[in-house]
Amino acid sequence: MQVRAKSSQAFTLVELLVVIAIIALLIAVLLPALSRAREQAKQTVCLSNLRTLGTAVQAYANDHREHLITAGLAHGGSVDEHATWLNTLKPYYGQREEIARCPSDKSDYWDRTYGDTELYRRTSFGNNYYTVSRIGNRGPYNRLHLITRPTSTILMVEIAEDGGFAVTDHVHPETWWSNPETLAAQEVEYERHAGTANYGFVDGHAEANRFEKTFKINEDETQFPNIVWEHNLYDPIIAH
Repeated sequence: MQVRAKSSQAFTLVELLVVIAIIALLIAVLLPALSRAREQAKQTVCLSNLRTLGTAVQAYANDHREHLITAGLAHGGSVDEHATWLNTLKPYYGQREEIARCPSDKSDYWDRTYGDTELYRRTSFGNNYYTVSRIGNRGPYNRLHLITRPTSTILMVEIAEDGGFAVTDHVHPETWWSNPETLAAQEVEYERHAGTANYGFVDGHAEANRFEKTFKINEDETQFPNIVWEHNLYDPIIAH
């Protein structure tokens, strides 16, 4: 009787190395896609938080003769708990503190104070100072009926993760005109989400934008101090 040798079912070393190489290649291809998907999910949560805050602002305005929220956390200075929107809006967004934080926010000041102050980071978002106080001989535009372009006027932005503005609750776009990107970067985290940031608007909606779509000077036509704007979504009079 003839006995046949059994064929080997084991992988050879070469075959094993090929399989490992294929798995490594698949991981290299999939990891960036998974990372982008995670970041997109975080951006979506951030947008949802801004929309929730926008709805809260509308409700607050309805209860306070159309007045908009105010600021109470100075950038590296004093604190006015009565004024900060983190407290005035709390009855409208509840005790959900995560509403005031973007999931992509990696600021160190959530866990430690800024410089020699006793200030911690309390929010990822800051309101537009044009809607808070008088600027020069204009404003304030702190009531709904004073803002004629609510769908294109920014109310809230994602504030910077470092520096004095990391522990505040507002930004000062009226001071950026001399060097927009550099000065705004000290106050706004405008590239947090793949080169964009999320913005909340006076009418309550929120959207992602590149910074230059929200604030850009037409340098070819500008003769300072007469500024010609391509975009300025902060100033309620311009808002385009």
